[in-house]
Amino acid sequence: MFNGDLTKFMTDLFSNPLFKRGFLEFYLKMQQEGIDAAKRFWSLSPEKSIYPRAPEIFEKIIDFYIILGFVPSFKYEQALSENERLAEENRFLKETLKELQTVIFTAGGKSLQESWHAIIDKQFEMNKEIARNFFELFRTLKSEAH
Repeated sequence: MFNGDLTKFMTDLFSNPLFKRGFLEFYLKMQQEGIDAAKRFWSLSPEKSIYPRAPEIFEKIIDFYIILGFVPSFKYEQALSENERLAEENRFLKETLKELQTVIFTAGGKSLQESWHAIIDKQFEMNKEIARNFFELFRTLKSEAH
């Protein structure tokens, strides 16, 4: 993957103060303003012409940055503020629903409870009737078999 020439080139490149400064500025641009701004910065940078393979290295750095899932800090801050806004909105909606439930159960709670009990009582009666019919059918079948 790496040969001696490439290793020497990389060592020379990263030991050069001009490249280090350019790399730091490039990375800060990428963090603060995004990848496109960093690409524009590097294309205008004077360090670009000093090292012919440096643009290739910066492209690989951008790929590495994207693959790892890094995002520029301004995008992260936008997402964080959006998340806070949505959390506040969610809290407001939950409180509104709680108030609505309280109003419904206090105002119409008694009639709602009575209706619920009536429905449950009807369901029990239907289940008892089904059980009686089943046992009658079972007795009839049993008496016919003898």
